[in-house]
This record gives sequence, structure tokens and C-alpha cells, in this order.
Amino acid sequence: MSSIKDLIAESYLLRRSYVAADLVEAINNLAKHTKVAYKDYTFKSGLEHNGWVVPSDWSVSEAKIYKDNTLIYDGMLHPLSVITQSASFTGKITLQELKKHLYFAPRKPHAIPFHFRLSYRPWQKEWGFCLPKNVFDSLAPGEYDVKLNTTEKPGEMVVREFTIPGKSKETIVFAAHIDHPGMCNDDLAGCAVGVSLLNAIKKQFKKTKYTYKLILVQEIVGSVFYLNALTTEELKNIKYSLFLEMLGNDNTINLQKSFLGNTYIDAVCTTALNSLKNLYRVCSFRESAGNDEIVFEAPGYEIPMPSISRWPYDEYHTSDDNLEIIHEDKLQESLEYLLNIVFILENDVYVKRTFTGIVSLANPKYDLYIDPGQIFTGGLHQNNNATQFQYMMPRLLDGTCKISELAQKFNLDFSWLFNYLNKMKEKGLVLFLEK
Repeated sequence: MSSIKDLIAESYLLRRSYVAADLVEAINNLAKHTKVAYKDYTFKSGLEHNGWVVPSDWSVSEAKIYKDNTLIYDGMLHPLSVITQSASFTGKITLQELKKHLYFAPRKPHAIPFHFRLSYRPWQKEWGFCLPKNVFDSLAPGEYDVKLNTTEKPGEMVVREFTIPGKSKETIVFAAHIDHPGMCNDDLAGCAVGVSLLNAIKKQFKKTKYTYKLILVQEIVGSVFYLNALTTEELKNIKYSLFLEMLGNDNTINLQKSFLGNTYIDAVCTTALNSLKNLYRVCSFRESAGNDEIVFEAPGYEIPMPSISRWPYDEYHTSDDNLEIIHEDKLQESLEYLLNIVFILENDVYVKRTFTGIVSLANPKYDLYIDPGQIFTGGLHQNNNATQFQYMMPRLLDGTCKISELAQKFNLDFSWLFNYLNKMKEKGLVLFLEK
């Protein structure tokens, strides 16, 4: 089985503009690593919805800058070296005029930046190169010869949807960007973790309660047309969604909450944080990196979409976002966290006691007592959160609280609490209710 990082390495240098053969190749590369069935949604170039337009199939065949017959810059050496959806230009030009078409990252002088605006504005035509600032600074006055040949033709934007059918048609959608050429963490990392999550779900659950989908999309535009293509029933079935991005760099997991911030999926994602061995961060809607949550949360859809990332990182939107900043242990931690979210979704139930009064949990026939400690065993107040739950649970297990709510209230790991309550169920002390 390939590592998650291997899945990223396979495709990150492909020229993954919104409508391109390289983008479809990247989708196919990822699909090779899962047996989960998929469906492709295709949208023809020029299709419009709410002012968003599907761009043309775009490619670059030549991108060179010469001075005095000497090659100064080869834009074919990295996918970021030509601005996305650039027009063609061939001719001689002064340095002053050339600089109007050159873009660099001031904070990363040795890196190539990502110029992406034309992906959202196919009606706007301009040409240009992206290059390191140190190359820009080295350009001498004089005349330059530019040979930039690009091709635009009608094509189809492909959004791939993987589906694990559940007992219920109620659906949880995971989403990640397949575009962003020449970069790893943003967001092939999210795509690769998403595919790995599908495999883990299939392995861990014989038949899931919910239906789970993973969509590999083009940022914003892909989600706009994907949601618009769904039937009324399909949209109604999507209960929650989660965006996966930037999951391989060396930073803590950052949970960005949904628009409302207090939905069930927010609570589940927050509860699952208790399972992490490392630090984590939580922020409100759009306080972290912004993505397709604005599409899913838009009026008429209003599908709650928290996002999981490891934002921020210095290499963002530059050629320094490469394999060197991707850590397999961070990818695996991200996968484990997401799998814990799925575990909660699949096992969360309301709990109702069957007893009246107080139960002797230390009795051998129950063996459920949580020892708070004694002076002669080394001190009091051990297992504080668990013992506090133990003291308060007789009143709380009235059928109005889910396990996730109890886990959050007492800051307990969901898996531990689920196993404890399941033992109570086996002893006939509680019932599990779906409601």
C-alpha cells in the first residue's frame, strides 16, 4: 500500500488548471488507489451559473524569455512559471514593459508564486510569467524577446464524486481541491488524505450508517457547478460537509467552524479533537484559509461546512509548497482525526438509563466504578473528568443527551466514553436510542 505522501508525489507537478488533461490525469492517479466507486460530473467550457463561468481547456507549449539571444527564463520548468490561463504573446519588448507582465513573491525571493485569478475570470485576457524575485531583480535594462505560446479550446471541467453508500441516504460530503498546479500541500494533501479516508472507512465499517462522499473539485468554481448539478433530493440528503486542505505540513491541526459554528458537525469535529495526542487550534468561520465553505454555506444550500487544515505555513501559494514540506506522520494524524470524526458520526446515540436511584458501580456484576484515588494510593482527584462524569451521569442519562454531547461536556475521548456506556448497555443499565 502506498504512503499518503506517495499519492501526492505522483501528481503534484502536473499542470492542473481547471480544464486540462493534466487535471484529469491527477484525478485518475488518485482513483487508482481506491476501490470506492465514483461518478464524474462534466461541465462544458463557457457554461455559466450566477456569473461563474467554466474556463477553456488551457495548455502551454512554449514559454521563454530571451535577451541578446540568451535564454533568461524558461517558463516550462515549473507549472507555476506561467500565469494560469495566460494568453499568448510573441514579440520584442522593453524591460519596463516586460515587468508589467512579471509576478514574484516578495516574502519568498527564491520561490515562484501562484497567479490564479484568471481561473475565475475567463472573460479577462492577459499574459504573464511568475518567477523568483531574485531573477526579477537580476534583469538588466534593454530589449527582451518573449515567446509565450498557449492554447485555449472548448473542453469540459471534470468533478469526480466517490461514494460509499450507507444504510441511510443522509450524506456527509468531504471535499478537497484537485487544482493548484505544482504544489503539494494546497491541496493534493487534502485529496490524498480524502482517498485514504475512503479506504479506511471501507476497511473499518462493514456497512456505514451514513452515506459518505468525497469530491475532488476545482476551487470555488467546481463546487458551484457540482451543487447546481445535483437534484433537489440529492441536495436534501446532504446533511453536513467537511473541507480537507493543507494537511501535510508541520503545523497543528486547525478546525475552522461552520457559518453558524454550533451545528452537529461542529460538535462532532470538536469532540474528535480530544483524541489527538498533539496540540490543536479552533477558529470561527473564515478566520483561517477560505475555501469552498462559502459555496456550500451559500443561501439556498446552507450545508454546514467546517474545514480541517494546518494553516498557516510560509510556503503557501509558492513553488516552495513541495514534497520537502510534506510529512507522512502529519498526513497520518490528519487521517486518524478524520476517521475519529466518522467513528463518532457512526456511533453517536442518545443514552437513556433504565434504573432509578444510584447504582453500585463497584459491584462485581457491573464492574464500572471509576476510582478517583485515595490518600493511601497516592492522592485524591485522579481521573477528574471521568469521575466527574461518573458522579453526574445518573441525572444526565435521561435520553436527551448524545454521547458526543457528554464527551464534550466532560472533555472525554469519545471512544473511551462510547466503550464505557456500551458496557453499561450490556449490563442492562442504559438503552441506546437513535431518535
